Amino acid sequence: MSKPRVWRSRGVLAEMVLRDFQSKYVGSLLGLFWTVINPLLLLMIFTFVFTVVFRAKFGAQAGLGTNALYILAGILPWVAFQEGLGRATGVLLEHRNLVTRVQFPVAVLPAVPVLSAILGQLIGLVVLLILAAIFAPGPGLGLAWLPVLIVFQALFTLGLAWIVAGLNVFYRDVVHLVAVLLLVWMYGTPIFYPAAMVPERYRFLIALNPMAHLIEAYRRVILEGAQPSLAGLAIMGGCAALSLGLGFGLYRRWSLDFADRL
Repeated sequence: MSKPRVWRSRGVLAEMVLRDFQSKYVGSLLGLFWTVINPLLLLMIFTFVFTVVFRAKFGAQAGLGTNALYILAGILPWVAFQEGLGRATGVLLEHRNLVTRVQFPVAVLPAVPVLSAILGQLIGLVVLLILAAIFAPGPGLGLAWLPVLIVFQALFTLGLAWIVAGLNVFYRDVVHLVAVLLLVWMYGTPIFYPAAMVPERYRFLIALNPMAHLIEAYRRVILEGAQPSLAGLAIMGGCAALSLGLGFGLYRRWSLDFADRL
């Protein structure tokens, strides 16, 4: 499995991503609307819990509507990250018939749920952009950074997806461990509350969290019309490169034994 072979398989990948995305809504009454309904339902729950009950505010003058937009801007990338990584963990077991084929590019399998989840996120981002234009200062020149953020997110998630998918072939407990770690990671990321609420002695954990920088960048470019922090971009870019390089290297090494283990 080589990088050129992965690139040559982009047509197969695109077809599988589209098929996967469509299959999630086959037979459902609302179809693609679920890509927006699910985040909105989460938004209602977490806005009530954190804004009404715990009185978290994204700014001293922020009202319920502003808080809801900030929470939505965090929910959308997180849901895509969580779904992509969670589904990628067991993808090789689900498609063991493809893994055992000599000519099939197994590197594309973890990428399918990752890119399918981001495709759903893009629909949600359109809704968020419309709401931001109506109820917030709205997108400005900083919106030009949005494709960069999406690419960083995709590469970071893909690298991790290769790692957990490969590990799960050898250790079947990984799928359960990933679910727990994602839950802890979610509450440790300032999605439903501002980073300023975190006690000073624990803020270094936020600084080390690439998803915290990613979500903050989404909020800046979509809701505030500003450019993302250059330091945050550097951290996100570095984490994406490290995740991708490490993930692909380990996956390529492990893939030699996938057929025997499956």
